[in-house]
Amino acid sequence: MRTKLDIGLLALVLLVAPLVSQPASAQGLAGASTDVTIASFNVLGSSHTRGPGGYASGVRRTKGVVRLLDRHDVEVVGLQEMQADQMRSFLDRTNGRYAAFPGLGGAREIDGENSVAWDTSAWEAVEKKSFTIPYFGGNRRAMPLVKLRNLSTGMTAWFANVHNPATNRHHGGNDHWRRKAILREAQLARKLHATGVPVFLTGDMNEREQAFCPITGKAPMRAARGGSHTGGRCRAGNPRYVDWAFGSRQLTFSGYVEDRGAVDRRTSDHPIVVSDAHIDGAQYQQAVQPAG
Repeated sequence: MRTKLDIGLLALVLLVAPLVSQPASAQGLAGASTDVTIASFNVLGSSHTRGPGGYASGVRRTKGVVRLLDRHDVEVVGLQEMQADQMRSFLDRTNGRYAAFPGLGGAREIDGENSVAWDTSAWEAVEKKSFTIPYFGGNRRAMPLVKLRNLSTGMTAWFANVHNPATNRHHGGNDHWRRKAILREAQLARKLHATGVPVFLTGDMNEREQAFCPITGKAPMRAARGGSHTGGRCRAGNPRYVDWAFGSRQLTFSGYVEDRGAVDRRTSDHPIVVSDAHIDGAQYQQAVQPAG
């Protein structure tokens, strides 16, 4: 025969049991999991298509940039060669949908050519920084680094975007500086990863395997397009382009696209590369930042 004390204890156990089986913290971590569509796009600077040739002006071509971002539902994009007239046109055409850093607000106009842009209905900037890499002839060039916060989940992530120096008939002898730039980018990714926040790195690396192997070997990063780097063996998977989207190893990438369709071909001499990324809230507990 149960006493009143027994019945009271049983009721207390039944009341507490649901709370124990599903901790509030676990619910919060699941809710913080975040999906983001990222892209990297060298939009072909205006100065490269002035005068007779096969492309329209940079300003006219920003219409294609916007169409491609809309087509792929891009939330965060690393833009390269987005010169000031193109950036003004881009911001006008998107009418507040995208914010950009440094955009038109860099210390020098040239700094804005490589910018991170994000959909303001989904993300907000909580930190904006610059870092430098060696560019033509080893001269330092500023590149953007932005910490964004997802408005729905509170998840934060670092987004860095780069354009490494090419070696061509106009700018010879930059192989050494390009290698140093890639090592600098891997070092930055490793440092950012140590903060416990997911990291994305986009850019025109001006390298294929020679970008993939150092970045995935010297930093805890993976490429959205695939490939592997384990046990000291690097398998880049025969990349076709020098345009890249990397992210922390804990991220899950899917739906990778290299769009070289008609709109892209009229817009730039590079493809827009796009991928979906999933950030698991349980993997990034320290990265969740409440509003305010």
